[in-house]
Parts: sequence; structure tokens; C-alpha cells
Amino acid sequence: MANKTKYLSYLEETRKHHSIIDKVAKSSTKKAIAASHKKSVPITYMEGEKILKVGPKGKKTVVGVVKNNRRKVSIGGKTTISKK
Repeated sequence: MANKTKYLSYLEETRKHHSIIDKVAKSSTKKAIAASHKKSVPITYMEGEKILKVGPKGKKTVVGVVKNNRRKVSIGGKTTISKK
């Protein structure tokens, strides 16, 4: 297991190998979704600001909304952190 962990760390740290991680992640996600649906377990994920639940038959339900309240900072902008 240590060798696999070491190899994964190498892939994560080497930018040219990020496409390999992307392919593995997509494949694993598809397999996990298929396995969940096979067991009649819905999946939940975010799409934009919506939290969606999708059942095995494809029925989508919005279960929540997460507002994106991130501050926009211009390039070169500075900020300070104040102690309360």
C-alpha cells in the first residue's frame, strides 16, 4: 500500500500527470454512481449553487441552495486580517 500511496503523491505533485488523476476520478465517479443506482440509493451533488438529489430512475430533486458569497478580489489587491 505504501508504494501506491507514494505513486499517487508523485502523480499529484507532477502537473503533467494531472490528466491521469482526472481520468481515474471520472471513471471512479461513474462506477460509484452506477453502483448506488443499482442498489436504489440516490446520489447527491452540487450543480452551480443547487444541491441536487438524483434517484436511480433519474428523477432530480433540489434539496438546497448554497449562495456563492465569495468576495471578488482584483489582481494585485491587498487585504488585512483583523483580530477580534
